Amino acid sequence: MVLMWKTTPITLIFLAAMSLCLDPPAVLSFGWNFINTLGILTSAFLGFLLQWSGALALGATSAVLHVVLEQFKTCIILLGNYYLFGSNPGIISICGAFAAIAGMSVYTYLNLKQQSNKIFPRQATLLPKSKLSKENGTSQN
Repeated sequence: MVLMWKTTPITLIFLAAMSLCLDPPAVLSFGWNFINTLGILTSAFLGFLLQWSGALALGATSAVLHVVLEQFKTCIILLGNYYLFGSNPGIISICGAFAAIAGMSVYTYLNLKQQSNKIFPRQATLLPKSKLSKENGTSQN
């Protein structure tokens, strides 16, 4: 979070300055009205939340998992644009996004399986028999 709070203002300043230079019609010739402004502000807010979720994930998990999460979000955006808005990034990009999501799913499954083995190592064999079952003459499995 500290990194995000330190870099976001500088990035915003450079982005505003560069948009005036790199976008020839620029901001001044855009048809500003309430609907357009609301759409841009909503998009900016959602972009901020997207970056914030990545920063929170990095703080709570490992760097590898952070990269996997960011790639997953990229694939979802690519496939969402294809499905919802009809954009056509190409069949190779679409197949690559599906392959990446499949790989991330396998990685997540194996990671969760490994973590559950560390947390719950064969509990059934480590549990002691209860005194009640010894007194009643029953066995506990």
